[in-house]
Amino acid sequence: MKPDDIIHVMAINAHQDDFEFNAGGLFAKLRNRLGASVRMRILATTRGASGHHELSLEETFRRREAEARRSAELLDAEYACLQGLDGQHLPGQVWIDRNTLGGLWNAIRDFEPDYIFCPPVITDPLAGIHIDHQHTAMAVRAVAYQVGVPHAYPTVGTSVKRRVRVPLIINVDDPYAFSEKRPFHVAVDISAVYERKEEMALCHASQIFEWLPFTDGRDSAVSEEEWRKLFRQRHINVNQRYGRETETPREFFRFTTWGRRVEQNDLDHLFPGEEICLPS
Repeated sequence: MKPDDIIHVMAINAHQDDFEFNAGGLFAKLRNRLGASVRMRILATTRGASGHHELSLEETFRRREAEARRSAELLDAEYACLQGLDGQHLPGQVWIDRNTLGGLWNAIRDFEPDYIFCPPVITDPLAGIHIDHQHTAMAVRAVAYQVGVPHAYPTVGTSVKRRVRVPLIINVDDPYAFSEKRPFHVAVDISAVYERKEEMALCHASQIFEWLPFTDGRDSAVSEEEWRKLFRQRHINVNQRYGRETETPREFFRFTTWGRRVEQNDLDHLFPGEEICLPS
């Protein structure tokens, strides 16, 4: 069991570069405020290997892994790529099967997070989805109760833990949920750590300078100066979606009941001084 005075915070995302965009600022604030009393782990559910138009699958995977580790090091955080029950990393097109759920169950129970940050499940039938984002969210939701069940799946690489507390599971903002009118529960001002967030995102050069421009239909890569402007505009757009003034960079979060329910102590640990909008 982990020491009671160490908070474990876990980000579960589909791809190696998702975390920085939707929760990197909050994690940077936690590290600055809590120091060694918070342990962080960033988990990608896929190899992300199909996310390049020129590199081979293995070349892409190796490069994306290296980029993710460099970013995590800037937070003194751990990084891992999910392994299924079969011991293999998952390719793209995450699917909800026993191999995926069992791998996720093992990864969560191994780290024993107090808090998990993950994408939302998109329910609007008119909304477009990214299958990896949607099914990562669905997998976290589906396995949440089973985290507390010692024999739900075969235990991989460690002895059976009899008791693991079910974490509080928090949804991040997902750009693939544009068509859904989602209220936020917490708005985090990341002004003080915005440059750190930029630095972390810039570690993912294969994505922001190569793959994403290709998917956007560009014939050439963006410059770093242009990317910084686009990154800032992304935060302005998110603020506009949630009805907040645009100049302050923010990250937005929503509490789920997939795991345990949010308590005042959680707000004090994670979000002191932030804008809280819990339903009455």
